[in-house]
Amino acid sequence: MSMKGSFFVCFLLISFLAMAQKKAPDTSSRIDQPNRIEFEMDDYGMDFNLINGEEAGLLVAVETEKRTPEGFNWTFHSLDTLLDIVWTRIYSIPFDSYLAGTEYHNGKYYLLFNVSRYRSQEFLLVEIDALTATHRRIEINTVFPIQLTFFEVIDHNIVFAGYTNLRPVLLTFDLEEQKPRVVPGFYDNNSDILDIIIDDEALMFTVIQQDRMPNRKYTIRAKTFTAAGDLIQTNVITPGDKKNLIDGASTIFYGGFQYMAGTYSKKASQYSRGLYLSKFVNGRQQFVKYHEYADLDNFFGYMNERRQQRIRERIERKRSKGKNTQFSYRLLVHDIIQRGDEYLMIAEAYYPRYSNYSSNVGRYGWNSPARFNPSFMGYQYTHAVVVSFDRNGNIIWDNSFEINDIETFSLEEFVAVSNYEDKTVLMYLEENTIRSKIIQGNEIYEGKTFNPVRLAYVDDEVKTKNPEVEGLKVWYDRAMYAFGEQRIRNENGTGGKISRRVFYINKIQYHLDDKSN
Repeated sequence: MSMKGSFFVCFLLISFLAMAQKKAPDTSSRIDQPNRIEFEMDDYGMDFNLINGEEAGLLVAVETEKRTPEGFNWTFHSLDTLLDIVWTRIYSIPFDSYLAGTEYHNGKYYLLFNVSRYRSQEFLLVEIDALTATHRRIEINTVFPIQLTFFEVIDHNIVFAGYTNLRPVLLTFDLEEQKPRVVPGFYDNNSDILDIIIDDEALMFTVIQQDRMPNRKYTIRAKTFTAAGDLIQTNVITPGDKKNLIDGASTIFYGGFQYMAGTYSKKASQYSRGLYLSKFVNGRQQFVKYHEYADLDNFFGYMNERRQQRIRERIERKRSKGKNTQFSYRLLVHDIIQRGDEYLMIAEAYYPRYSNYSSNVGRYGWNSPARFNPSFMGYQYTHAVVVSFDRNGNIIWDNSFEINDIETFSLEEFVAVSNYEDKTVLMYLEENTIRSKIIQGNEIYEGKTFNPVRLAYVDDEVKTKNPEVEGLKVWYDRAMYAFGEQRIRNENGTGGKISRRVFYINKIQYHLDDKSN
């Protein structure tokens, strides 16, 4: 054999050994997928919508293109917690309607439809009993057009929030009297409704607003109401002259106590410099405390070790000169979770992506001066951060969870968060893979793992999937569910077909013990 041939064989052998030694992604032995259900999809229009009924199960609402004189047929499947079908019903929904919101409350599923794309004040509410499948329809007219952003059910009332004439509005609708009511105090050019938090036990709800102050910076306001929409208390954060509050979340209003947390900047910007926590007692602000990202122990834990080390050295160099290191991030804040004497704030970091390109086609054809054309390409997620505060607004611990490959054109919560004793489980679904991490305070109880979505049969192989239709949500107790669309091939025809296109739901459970991997 020639020297050249020997070198080539050697190169192949080394490459093969390197590939063989490459570590496969870790899977978690603490995550189980005990149940799965598939709904076969045809090549015509079929849209699947899931409503979380917690311990009652799930409602699968399937929009089809099958027509009746009254409208399009919708198929409703009620699933129990084992993902077995309890009952199936078919109801007609008027033509030109589109689903505007869904809810589960007190044993009943609620689906809100805009009955016309051109009359946004007319709605149809479909109420379905989870146990008996009996249903009723309620026509709702809000009198004036509303672009809906929030839809909640509390007691026997519906809570609507949205915009009319580019101004925020809040309405309630009594399901017994079937009358709408406009809640005063929201129709303002200087505020936006960020969130609505429901307290089913106390029959109260809290509306989180962002208000523009006279200095053109922003603060956060929390208004708490009875289920019928009567104001109980208003808490407004006094941020200080050099602070701009970007967003906020709140605990439920309990005995006059309320905590509010979120992100802040120094200028009126969407890029935040850190986190804040504020406490109110009987309408009076007790404190508001600010924590820069540089002060967190694990905020940059999503980066590789080399990048983390460079950032730590940069922070220390600045501190040795008596200066602060400033970082700018955009964060999507989740609801606050109370766990014993601590309050957990969860947020997902992201940034908008743009494609910059030049066009050489001008008024006089090719070769004219290029024009700059920014094009929005969606949001890229980087990581989730979990921060624990004590009752005095001090940070107890923080941790982070790397998010890979998530790009979306609409901001939404991708990371599902569940707590068990002193541990926090973080999961999200991407490319048919459940990515998870379990933390215990500052420590990592189980590092990032990759569990493929379990298929129905051993010989199944996923040929294609729809990245626009997949997700993972918290269900009940220590259960979650994953869902998505797949085209599956089974060469042995197991299950009746060689090829099938399905919408799937997998139940996911996690179990924790005293031993970490």
